[in-house]
Amino acid sequence: MRTAVIYNFLIEANIIAGIAILLMIPVRKYFRKQLGNKAICFAWLLVAVRLLCPLSLPNPLINEIVTPYNDQPTAIRPIAAQVKVRVSDALTDLSHQTLMNHLDREGLNVDEASAKADFQTLLNMRDELNYGRGARKIMAIYALGAAAVAAWFVAANVKFQRDLKKNRVAPLEGELQEYYLSLCEKYGVKPLPAYFVDPLSSACLVGVFHPYIALPLAANVDQAKQMLAHELCHYKAKDHLWTLLTLICCVVHWFNPLVWAAAAMSRMDRELRCDDNVTKDMDEEARKLYAGTLIQSVTRRAIPGLPVLATGMSMTGRKLKTRVGSILWGGKRKKAFAITFTVLASVLLICAFGTAAYGEQPEPWTYEDPDNAYFAYESQTIEEAMASENAIKTEEEALQRAKEILSMPEFQVDVNDPKITWQTGLDIGVMGKWNYAVIGQKGEDENLQRLIVWMAMDGSGAWQVYNGFDPFFTDYDMENQPDYQNIDDVLTEEEQAAIKRYCIALTEKLEPGESENFQEIHFNCYMKMDDKIYVQLEAPYNINSGKGFILLVKPEIRVIDYSTGNG
Repeated sequence: MRTAVIYNFLIEANIIAGIAILLMIPVRKYFRKQLGNKAICFAWLLVAVRLLCPLSLPNPLINEIVTPYNDQPTAIRPIAAQVKVRVSDALTDLSHQTLMNHLDREGLNVDEASAKADFQTLLNMRDELNYGRGARKIMAIYALGAAAVAAWFVAANVKFQRDLKKNRVAPLEGELQEYYLSLCEKYGVKPLPAYFVDPLSSACLVGVFHPYIALPLAANVDQAKQMLAHELCHYKAKDHLWTLLTLICCVVHWFNPLVWAAAAMSRMDRELRCDDNVTKDMDEEARKLYAGTLIQSVTRRAIPGLPVLATGMSMTGRKLKTRVGSILWGGKRKKAFAITFTVLASVLLICAFGTAAYGEQPEPWTYEDPDNAYFAYESQTIEEAMASENAIKTEEEALQRAKEILSMPEFQVDVNDPKITWQTGLDIGVMGKWNYAVIGQKGEDENLQRLIVWMAMDGSGAWQVYNGFDPFFTDYDMENQPDYQNIDDVLTEEEQAAIKRYCIALTEKLEPGESENFQEIHFNCYMKMDDKIYVQLEAPYNINSGKGFILLVKPEIRVIDYSTGNG
């Protein structure tokens, strides 16, 4: 269930914050002059909060997208459940489309092996998503990716700090030191250590917990003064902490290119805000000198890069053009507009956390008709399932139980076949019960063949056993079948009655007491393949659902499919 919590957070945060990031692009482009860079940076802070905070608030509107299927765990919130269902449906559709792509215009399969392989690969992906094992694989990949990005950031910072320390020349002194102290007093910040470094292409505020200022040795006195003012404004605005917050967002959401784009855009906006703070009291001539300092640093490569916990005064290309234009020409800020934007963005942030359903979840597949009372149930909690005396507590126990069922005389499956690979997953399914799904899949030479067993986690029974290894599923030919309704042509009344009793006995073996809910058992159709005769039976509970059976009845009797379904 911890995996479900992480999925909820990642999916909700990336969808909602992704929308916000896309909206920020036109806001930055068309409303920067009216809003000002401070308001835009505040909006980026709200985006970061949504990306990193796992809070989920109840929202009645979310009830409209609650997945109506009763196989969704209650730990999966509506948005994540919708994503799961849509991806599963897309894989199903894609698998069938892939199969159709292998057919020629006459409907003949021109590449049967390839068709089966592609078809089954997509279905396996869908099943892994639905049965839980795929979720664990994805989570492992996510964790490895986050660890790799974090390692990259750490390595980049260690190298950058080491190079700065090695290339440190001298601290500030004399007139420049006095000017620096006066700047600290002006901006109301404590003096930070400041050093000349060579080589260094751009002044920067370095570090988070013990920050210091690094200045390029090649800078003249006037340039050094402007660089000191710039980096002190970064420090006063806590931009060294903003940089850390940005890197954490990139680590947690490393797979989302929009987050990386937001990191780059927000860094640019922090530089523009810092320029505003440095130049707000400057006259036109001083602004030109400040812009000139930026332009002169373009001849060298701008540092530091995104992974480094440091601000960088220098930029190149269109970013520099934007900064210089903002410094020289600026724009008239509209205070009322900026305040309205800030308040609206804050309200939207609160709304952005409204991702949980409001009130109690509706009970899946409940009915008011007394005749359908069998289906009026409440979803079981995993704790309730685990507390049962016969509970299946591990995947290993589930696999063992499934093999015992498949080895029953009614199914006659060789579960020790070395060609079979097994996988298990935990989910909530029919009747609101937690259950294990166990799948046995054969190798590449028999791609379409599989076994499926669904069993209750609390040990109360198994409600689907499917033997896809049988020729009925692999070799069945629709075009060469007799009339489905003439069951009397192949079975006597005594044989039909015996088969119905057989189905009741099987049901009692797998789900004790379940056959008491049958209204009747009737034959639906029969199918003939060579010397084999198969029959399909239904045992409805009511008009909506019931138990289904597919049996081989001649020359021997064997169960091919036993399942509960809604119809």
